[in-house]
Amino acid sequence: MSLNIADNLKLLRYKSGYTLENLAEIISVSRQTVAKWEAGESYPDLLNCVKLTSLYRVSLDELVNKPLRDLETIGYSVDGGRICGVLDMSGEGTITLPKPVMDMFDMKPGEKVLLLADQRQGIAIIKCSRF
Repeated sequence: MSLNIADNLKLLRYKSGYTLENLAEIISVSRQTVAKWEAGESYPDLLNCVKLTSLYRVSLDELVNKPLRDLETIGYSVDGGRICGVLDMSGEGTITLPKPVMDMFDMKPGEKVLLLADQRQGIAIIKCSRF
């Protein structure tokens, strides 16, 4: 198995317009740490991979494994986000959507949403006003 994470990190940072310093500050690591990741001298831990996938709006598989030539074709627009963060589930099984996600989809507290669930694909939440 060939990891492509070093090249992918360089490409994603470049395409997003971040400097080493900008990216390091955003994900709370040193500039040297980011440089080592991009040089293939070390790899980000899982928590930092989650931060990077959220920032760049790619899946973990795309970040780590996708060949560079394929990754270049992925859209990075804010409208096409894929990962919006990690949520805590209460003891009652409820989750609270982060304000940026609610703003992105123009959702208001108390609004009705449709919950879709598939054991193989996961869970999706859709605004009922879209129907």
